[in-house]
Amino acid sequence: MASQSAPESVFDHVILLIPHSQLISLPQWLSDAFTILDGGVHEGGMTENKIVVFEDGVYLELIAFVDGLNPQHRAMHPWGKQPDGQIIHWAHTILSREEEGSNKSEEKFRAVQARIEDSQVGIKYLDPEPGFRTMADGSKRIWANAIPNFDDYKGPIHINQQPFWTFDRTPRSLRAPLTPENTSQPSGVVGVAGISLFIKDEQVLDTMVPFYNAIFNNPGVKESPSSNVTRYKWEAAAPAHPEFGQRHFFLYQGTKEAFTEEEMSEANGEVPDIFIKLSLYTKGKAGSVQGTLVKGTLITFDLIPVTSL
Repeated sequence: MASQSAPESVFDHVILLIPHSQLISLPQWLSDAFTILDGGVHEGGMTENKIVVFEDGVYLELIAFVDGLNPQHRAMHPWGKQPDGQIIHWAHTILSREEEGSNKSEEKFRAVQARIEDSQVGIKYLDPEPGFRTMADGSKRIWANAIPNFDDYKGPIHINQQPFWTFDRTPRSLRAPLTPENTSQPSGVVGVAGISLFIKDEQVLDTMVPFYNAIFNNPGVKESPSSNVTRYKWEAAAPAHPEFGQRHFFLYQGTKEAFTEEEMSEANGEVPDIFIKLSLYTKGKAGSVQGTLVKGTLITFDLIPVTSL
């Protein structure tokens, strides 16, 4: 249950796009590290998913476009042009107290929409639209998503340079079931430490800083982790278990800094214009979960021990 002081902007889930064949038969590096739950088929039948639910209430969504999908149909999907094998997006939500009713979060979102319009970046969020996924037993998990609109935005458009928003219309406990069995991870992972967005174009980054100030309703803290790296940091939150440590959203200038030597080698030195990484809290040792889903992209989840906080 959210408290009176619960922040408006809460990490909801992170999306990893994978080939359908690997969703059906998961690679060992994923199944050895995470407890992976069956998901369902999304409205329209173009995609289906499985999920990894963490103790802090955030989940990692493994999503795939179904085999045999017409490429033109795929291209019409918001994520249809995104490459398989990497984190492509993430969602925020707003928590409401149980006694406030299920629609209160969507009402609270209006204040976020107004702040973002006031930031004059040229991006605004449309009102939430319903969607669902159908489980194997025929039951539905229903939500409403709010996606960005770029009609007044003058810069290059990346669908994943900002989050979308998800609001439950069936209980969140159905969409992200927080039971000890579901959230116990072989890797010891208990939750999200940070989401990092790396943007190559400095002008785009400068535009996005006021946007994220509006998202989090606080100014970002400018930092220089090293001589050639600039980033902005905002304090974020998760749906549950704040005791694991602070969560942060990081906005970096430059995408090369997102890559380790191993990742650069796998990518043959080529880096995208925009890139997302996820760091996780663990009850185990510092390290990482690494693996590939497609040639050319090495996925790395950095693991940060809870005991080191």
